[in-house]
Amino acid sequence: MVMLFAAMTVLPALAANSEKKFGGVGIDGVAASDGQIAVRQLVAGGPAHVAGIRMGDVITHIDGKPTRGSDFREMVYKRLRGVAGTPVVLKIRRPGEEKVLIFTLQRQQLVVTAPKEGKR
Repeated sequence: MVMLFAAMTVLPALAANSEKKFGGVGIDGVAASDGQIAVRQLVAGGPAHVAGIRMGDVITHIDGKPTRGSDFREMVYKRLRGVAGTPVVLKIRRPGEEKVLIFTLQRQQLVVTAPKEGKR
């Protein structure tokens, strides 16, 4: 049953990522109560990871547009994702730092792999 659930959750992601024009920055975020996006996970080797974005960082702006008060799904599907090879600018607030960080990332086609099953 667990194997079937894993296959059902991973296969749609694999299908979506197989489109050659689809691009992302490799951030798995969660919506904060104010609409901003907190970075929960990073795709290893993805544009965000390589640029130095960290788990716990908060995305306050995408391409100059504030995330506060915005629809989370729209932010992810229409602003973070886009055509592979195109740029996206993120303004980040990092907990414990006063300075706002700005990252210009190139969206790239991301390959999501299914987790490997442990040996028995």
